[in-house]
Amino acid sequence: MNKKQKRRLAAYCLVREKLAFDLCEEIHMRKEEAHEIVDFAFQVSDTLPESYEQIKSEIKAYIVINMLSLVTKFQ
Repeated sequence: MNKKQKRRLAAYCLVREKLAFDLCEEIHMRKEEAHEIVDFAFQVSDTLPESYEQIKSEIKAYIVINMLSLVTKFQ
């Protein structure tokens, strides 16, 4: 693995941990769940987002939409 790949992997790990931590704090979810959602978001997206705040807001929107769909489904 060359230096550029190592730096990219390290950056990915840092962003993943920071996103999971922020989701845990803001939405009060377990760390394991946050990691699963962040990993899923990275797998689904074809391109990297413009900024950290953009991906965080997209993940939060995804969670809110799914929560609302569950609430309306069971009423």
